[in-house]
Amino acid sequence: MIFVRKAADRIAGWVVRFASPGSKEWALAIESELTCIENDWRALAWALSGTRVLFNTQPAPLRTIADLDAEVQKYADRRRHAMNNGWLGTNAPLCAPLILALEALSNIVIRRHIFGNTVLLLGLSLLVPMLYLRTREPDVPDSDDPAALLRFYRNELSAASGTSMTFWMFVTGALITIVGFDLTAPLQWERLLAVLLLPVLIWLPLLALFLAKHRNNRRRLAQVEALLDTISD
Repeated sequence: MIFVRKAADRIAGWVVRFASPGSKEWALAIESELTCIENDWRALAWALSGTRVLFNTQPAPLRTIADLDAEVQKYADRRRHAMNNGWLGTNAPLCAPLILALEALSNIVIRRHIFGNTVLLLGLSLLVPMLYLRTREPDVPDSDDPAALLRFYRNELSAASGTSMTFWMFVTGALITIVGFDLTAPLQWERLLAVLLLPVLIWLPLLALFLAKHRNNRRRLAQVEALLDTISD
């Protein structure tokens, strides 16, 4: 059953390739176990079971202060690069909600789907604070000030991972926006299926990605605090 064994190897390799940095060792361990499984079908079942690693997204571990310094510098460089993208490049995520909000407002003015567009406008307005938090221009310290860089990095992680009012506004706004799109869409039978699938195929996956990133930021902040506590002890 050469085909079955090759399929198992490819699935395991695919898991290793796309596993998150913090789950890479787990994925490699699953791949190495395949060589110990003689039965091809059991090897395939093992490889398929290993795909659960892809759902366990974790940041790469920070084991030493050197790892932390490298991560802080890399994050600061990304933020400086974002500042050099210009106003449009920095605020691009705000453009789509703004355009949709203006369209919804114009539809309300002309009395077209007033209720649905009002719901849509409400949902979009709740998204803005979190989008601004993610796209605002930061005050990144100089590279030769490691203490300030670390403080900046911790503050950024705390702001991006906290379950504050802004976070709950974004989650609520995303769900309300989904409902608003459904309410404003034409309900002809030939488009009804597309209207029902739109949240599942687009909006809910985007919300899931946001929540996964939020969880990763919390895990990263916990890693930083644990490492600093170890050093201080």
